Amino acid sequence: MAEFRQEAVEDLLPTRNNSAPSAAEETILVEQVEQFQSHGFTVLREVLNATEIAETRARLDVLIATKLAAQLDELEGKPATGEELAATGRTISIGGPTDSASIGFPGLLAAAPEVAQPLIKPFLLNPRLLDLAERIMGPFVQGDGFYVVGTPPTQLTGKATGIASRQELLAEATGWHRDGYNHHDRWRSDPGYADDLADGGQPFTPPLASHMLCYLQDMDGPGGPLLAVPGSHRSAFGDKPTGDDEKAVVAVDAKAGDVVFFHCDMLHSGSANRADYDWRYMVTSFVVRAGLPHRDDFTSPPLVRALVAEAELRGDRRVRRFFAADAADGGPLRREERQWRAAIDEERRLLRPAL
Repeated sequence: MAEFRQEAVEDLLPTRNNSAPSAAEETILVEQVEQFQSHGFTVLREVLNATEIAETRARLDVLIATKLAAQLDELEGKPATGEELAATGRTISIGGPTDSASIGFPGLLAAAPEVAQPLIKPFLLNPRLLDLAERIMGPFVQGDGFYVVGTPPTQLTGKATGIASRQELLAEATGWHRDGYNHHDRWRSDPGYADDLADGGQPFTPPLASHMLCYLQDMDGPGGPLLAVPGSHRSAFGDKPTGDDEKAVVAVDAKAGDVVFFHCDMLHSGSANRADYDWRYMVTSFVVRAGLPHRDDFTSPPLVRALVAEAELRGDRRVRRFFAADAADGGPLRREERQWRAAIDEERRLLRPAL
């Protein structure tokens, strides 16, 4: 891990002002919110530029090379290196322990600050992303995990190369799932909910968690796309598309530097990396509602402490809330309770005497 010195860093946060979004920005926000509510996801274009993508990939390639040579896990009860795991198609994550291939915590901010710091302004705390998240989840967006998942190329796996057909994508997709904090299993396990879920009839409610995925390669090439079932966050769609249900699957259109922002209840899966030599990198920020437990360490990493300190100087509650450090006026949950009381009092004033 590269050494990170807090005292040597300044101006870490993206610039924000107290102006409302412009008319053009508001139009885009409204469209993205509508897409998220109806489909369960929306795509934000060109969040990272070509230079940021190339530099991030270069830093990740160095870290992946180190993990390939290290013992990371076991195969058939025997110690296995990262390269041996990658040969089976296993992903290798950056973030968490250096001796593990799995997603781990603390994430990038502690485990790989040399990767994390350049991504703070354009990705992790980008106002464009957090403005949208707050429109969807309310002013309660808190970080949960920040890490990178690397999928090995065919040079290591020996699998088929080239761009997969739709049929091949569906056949190779084995990772169908919904994310943490989803309610879908609870809905489908009780027949009393069936009428509400029929034909996507469930009204949209703000999710407890959402995923922001930033891809470092075009996803319509051999790197392979994110597969999703639009509307599955509000319907009785099952755990895996089969038969005629496969018609509902879409390959999400995302280019290098784009961010896919999606609901924790939306059914989705990754696909195989068919690139010859390039790892497929997916930079992930998983966000949850403020007050919920979070997996990452927002207390001890020097980079996090520096971010929170700068946010305090700027009066930026959003950043402090993101790192579970917003205690002003009782914190976001107590402030919300005061808004509830005001709404309840207003409704009481609207009551008329009984006839």
